[in-house]
Formats: sequence, C-alpha cells, structure tokens
Amino acid sequence: MTTQTGVCPGASVGDGGVDLSADREVNTPGRQGSGSGNGRDGDGGGGSGGGEWDGLPDGVSLVPGGVPVDRGDASGGLGTGPRRQPIVAPADPAVPVCQPQTPCDPDLVVRVSDLVSIPADPPTQGMEPNGWLVVGVPANFFATASAHVRSGTLLGASAEVRFTPVGFRWDYGDGTSRTSASGGATWAALNLPEFSETSTSHVFESTGTLSIGLVVSYSAEYRFAGAEWRDVQGLVLVPTRPITAIADRAGTVLVAESCLGNPGGPGC
Repeated sequence: MTTQTGVCPGASVGDGGVDLSADREVNTPGRQGSGSGNGRDGDGGGGSGGGEWDGLPDGVSLVPGGVPVDRGDASGGLGTGPRRQPIVAPADPAVPVCQPQTPCDPDLVVRVSDLVSIPADPPTQGMEPNGWLVVGVPANFFATASAHVRSGTLLGASAEVRFTPVGFRWDYGDGTSRTSASGGATWAALNLPEFSETSTSHVFESTGTLSIGLVVSYSAEYRFAGAEWRDVQGLVLVPTRPITAIADRAGTVLVAESCLGNPGGPGC
C-alpha cells in the first residue's frame, strides 16, 4: 500500500491529533477586521487604517451577538437620503384644546346678552319735594347708582363682572326726558336752597298725576379666575321703580302758606 504524504493548509499535528483551525481566521461581523484591505472591495479584512465592509447598509449597527440594529438613519436605497424623520412630540392629552368663544380663547368677545345670569344691581331714584311738585317750579331728581362687582356663571365658567354707571335717562311723564352723565344729588348735598335748578331738575308746566321713570346705563367688564378685566360689548340698561308724583299749582300744594301770605314763596 502506497502512502502519500502532503501538507494540509491550516493544519497542524500535535501529540493529541490534528488541529484544522490553526491558520483559519474567524471573523465576527463588525465594522473593523484585522486584515489590511481597502474597505468595501472585499479583497481582504480591514486592518489598521482601513475598514472592512461588513455587508450592512449605512445606519445599521451590530450589537453583541451579531444582531443588526437600524439606528433610524439607514439609507432607504440607492440615491435616497437617510430614512430618519423629524421627531414630533405628541399632543399632551392632559392639556385641553381651547375652543373658540370659550373662556380660554384670547379673542373671546362677550356681549351684554351673555350677562343674563349676572345682572347689575337695580338703582334707585328720588325726588324733591317727595311725591309732589309745583307747576312752574323746579323739581329735583337724583339717583343712587355706583360701581359694583357681581359674581356668577359666564359662558359656562365662574366669572366676575364689574358694572359702572355711565348714563342716567329720566322720563318725566309729561312727554319730556333728560339724559345726564351724573345721577344728581339732593339740594342739601349740593348746598342749595329748595326749588333751585340742578343738572337733573325739571320744571313741569301742567297739573296732573305723573309717573317718573329712570333708566341707568352701565358699562361692564368681565374676568375669569382673577385675570385682567376685559370690556363687554354694549351697555347694560337697568330701569328703576317709577315714582308717582302730583303736580299742582302753588296755592294748592303749599298748605302751610299761600302766595297771598308769602308772595316770595315757590311758584308766586
């Protein structure tokens, strides 16, 4: 029997047998090999100064264990850019979306018709002399109305509304009326004698029973949760309880004295 002796590449013979892996290079997938190649040409392993192509597209890395992981910027194909997209933060479901014409709307418009659940305080009126007047002599009228704040529900939310009187319109019951920016005051408060003319007085020319009415105009502002005050569109008109007065001649209404006894009295 003829025995042929040869050399097995990469094999070595030791005391315990034949080792076939002595010169075999084992490559673990990765970006860098241990040979001296020229990158992606596949001519050899990548050594120092040259990278061996690992067969993976750009943007794909290997984690321990040889599992490819896409970092998100891998190319989608030849001639295309990275596949990574801008990160858009999702909407926070805990933050409600503000609807137009609701309290959170910075462009919210509130009108006087929206104040149905937050009315202004009703004003009051008075007159001098009280309940009667002399034809041809000034009768003085005055109103009690001031700025005030009311709370309530506005457009489904808790709110405050501030009312400020800006106009007073008297209907004297004789077909005439007067509008004033002031609510007037009593003769005593004005330091005037009785039957003096004032900015809110009126002279009646006929006898009879009269119903004197007054409507006060309020400007309004609103705010939610202590925020800044914002204007309400329009004016709030609030009527008062009418006053009933009797107009007559001086000799009739001045019981204590007449024009004969006091020619300088009112109406004489």
